[in-house]
Amino acid sequence: MKFPFVFLLAAALASGAPQWAAAADARAERPMAWTTLGTAGGPIIHADRSQPANLLTAGQRVWLVDCGDGALERLAAAGYQPSRVGAVFISHLHQDHVGGLQGVIGLRWMQVAPGTLTIYGPPGTDEVVDGILRSLQPSHLVSAEDVGGGRGARTPADTVRVVILKDGSDVDVEGVRAARNSHFDGPVARIGTESLSLRFDLDGQGIGYTGDTGESAAVARLFKGVELMVSEVIDLDGIVANLNGPASPMPPQVRPALIDHLKKHHLTPAQAGAIAAEAGARRLVFTHLGIAAAFQQSAPALAAGARTTFGGDVFVARDLDRF
Repeated sequence: MKFPFVFLLAAALASGAPQWAAAADARAERPMAWTTLGTAGGPIIHADRSQPANLLTAGQRVWLVDCGDGALERLAAAGYQPSRVGAVFISHLHQDHVGGLQGVIGLRWMQVAPGTLTIYGPPGTDEVVDGILRSLQPSHLVSAEDVGGGRGARTPADTVRVVILKDGSDVDVEGVRAARNSHFDGPVARIGTESLSLRFDLDGQGIGYTGDTGESAAVARLFKGVELMVSEVIDLDGIVANLNGPASPMPPQVRPALIDHLKKHHLTPAQAGAIAAEAGARRLVFTHLGIAAAFQQSAPALAAGARTTFGGDVFVARDLDRF
């Protein structure tokens, strides 16, 4: 039986609100929700936007989709503790998407959460989790001494399992499908990992989450008929100008390869809009914002770019927006 998930996006709360603005709570009457916990993208830290992470809730089910640094603080702001999280879906293994995973595993164990945390991700996810579990061993030993037998007599390793997703994976129990996208095309693909886009379905309604990707026919096929597409986006011209500018944090010798990666393996607003249009999505939400200017300046331009190729509703998300 597939897990009952619906993903809905409604209009902005206030009449006349800018069309790029997302509603703070657009589906209050509905039991299912997608929350953008962290809307930043890449290795640059922002005071107002956390690293990539999303929250999916349906009834008592609480899932994370990507888990960047800062995810737990945003999770708490959304009203949940790590002990409530039952599954984590990882799109790919870049650090900005997995930096919060140790906290979820370790603090969930410290909270003596019932059951097992299932972590779904591409090849290599098991190695990431194994490393996290090794790093938690000293904490486990200290805690065992503190409370005489440890947290419910379980080790951190007893509380987690990993399920590897590959291109074409269909997790029927959870109603989830995955497709390999173009983010790791080229040299990275040779190491055997993948960057995945994910789809969640219920009763003919669905949501597509791009993760990080460039233009990809596989993603458009995976998302065919979804109601909501949640996509990464990049202001390519602005980011490239910043990378080549005097305040760039990147050494000059690494910039050409990085810029080539940004051009090929991320989505401009128009490219994301084209995928949404081909898939037949009704609504498009931008997160993982690769922007050079402030949000208020960048958001209208991102939405306008998407509308050159997509006729549905476009939203540029902030942290803790719910759809």
